[in-house]
Amino acid sequence: MKRLKTFLALGLILALTLSACESLGDRIPWLRDAIPTPTPTAGEIGEITPTEGITPTPETTPEPVTELTLWVPPEMDPELDTEATQLFAQQLQIFSDLHDDLEINVRVKAASGAAGLLDALTATNAAAPDVLPDLIALSRPDLETAALKGLIHPLDGMTEIPDDSDWFGFTREMALLQGSTFGLPFAGDSLVLVYRPASFAVFPDTWEEIVSGEAVLAFAAESDQALFQLALYKSQGGVIQDNQRRPMLEVDPLSEVFQLMQTGVQVSTLPDWLNQYQTPDQVWTAFREGQVNLGVTWLSNYLREMPVDTAFVSLLPMSDGAVSYGTGMSWAVATSDENRQVLAVELAEFLVQPDFLAEWSSAAGVVPARPSALESWHDLNLKTTVNQVAMTTLLRPSNDLLSSLGPVIREGTRQMLQSLSDPVQAAQAAAESLEE
Repeated sequence: MKRLKTFLALGLILALTLSACESLGDRIPWLRDAIPTPTPTAGEIGEITPTEGITPTPETTPEPVTELTLWVPPEMDPELDTEATQLFAQQLQIFSDLHDDLEINVRVKAASGAAGLLDALTATNAAAPDVLPDLIALSRPDLETAALKGLIHPLDGMTEIPDDSDWFGFTREMALLQGSTFGLPFAGDSLVLVYRPASFAVFPDTWEEIVSGEAVLAFAAESDQALFQLALYKSQGGVIQDNQRRPMLEVDPLSEVFQLMQTGVQVSTLPDWLNQYQTPDQVWTAFREGQVNLGVTWLSNYLREMPVDTAFVSLLPMSDGAVSYGTGMSWAVATSDENRQVLAVELAEFLVQPDFLAEWSSAAGVVPARPSALESWHDLNLKTTVNQVAMTTLLRPSNDLLSSLGPVIREGTRQMLQSLSDPVQAAQAAAESLEE
């Protein structure tokens, strides 16, 4: 009995001691930390909040981007001593200064062909993806191929500039593929008629007047894309796709185009030696050298040189009004690094600002992708005519469509220039070859 009382007394003393320690712990931090925390029972565990007893994992701060790499065609090389390249270099420097002396590396690649921009992008993506460019300047055909191969990344959600109304119709479409935005356009181009005013008392208003006149009409008759002939066909109301988006040609409007050619062949304004021209650039060379006084070529060829005593106009209308086909260049993002993508898009936006595009496009001899930039050109007559061209320009058909339609139209053109078929038969043969 005495031992029991002793135990009870000891228990009471221990309880009082612990209570005192807890009270002191509330006032003395180092003592509070020294008091062991009771282990919770099974019933008490459920009352612990999710954050109790858990050490938060620190967030990883991404490494700051200190450099960007751009791939551009030769005519945009900042090392060249031209007004356009100097303006480009200055714009890059301004962006660099705004971003704590960001280093911007510019690599120059051929515009097309082996070792060109698209080929280099394809090879680098396969062999050394870590050294892909952050931003790359691509033509519309190459941008389309790069997007379908997964070599560039969509910009949806990364920029709102494509939703701006300040774009020409064909330049806005230039950025899109299958409903997604893959680029920010900066330069456009269109097929136009170049001529020497001295060769015409009054320049014709219709194609019929042209092919019935005296001046040879030079065009790329052997082009495997046949963009000029397709523009005439479209202007005549022709459709190039059926309801299932398969390539097609309608006989009646194509017959009208071939009838126009037949008239030119009969009066020698469309001679058979036009088959020496495979590209609009070759036509421009012949025009510049005085071999022909009237030709269909790219507007950029004219704007870069503007020879004296020459002029240009939009392609003339057929029954449905004037139509031309156009193309151009866009900035596309190739890097997979999300942090670099953000800065690359910001740089692309900086390079399509209207004030910069106004000066640069005028110096580079291209159609600015944005109407507000064209409005800032100083030559009133020039910008008025360029605007007329841009407003009647449609984006060139897709690579797949041109690979189907172009050769068929080219063969029909051969038949007409060599007087091997009549217009209706040539049109029917073209339409049937696609159906087959």
